[in-house]
Amino acid sequence: MTGMHEAQREVPAPTQRLFLTRREAAIELRMSLAKLDRVIARGDLKAKKHGHSVVVMASEITRYIEQWPDVKPRAVRGAR
Repeated sequence: MTGMHEAQREVPAPTQRLFLTRREAAIELRMSLAKLDRVIARGDLKAKKHGHSVVVMASEITRYIEQWPDVKPRAVRGAR
């Protein structure tokens, strides 16, 4: 034992998944299936074929979101 109590061990939540379907990925990214297909076709988001299904790895969705540009703060009103 490493000195950690049983309750302190990191256990992944049962809802964490390794991949999402196209529909689930589109919902997660808040875009339509058509837009998701264009993003995949451009190569901006990698997808994998699993049988007859296309799936997107959860880590790939995180990577795609992290490449989005940061929002610049708006100028304070009245500042010169």
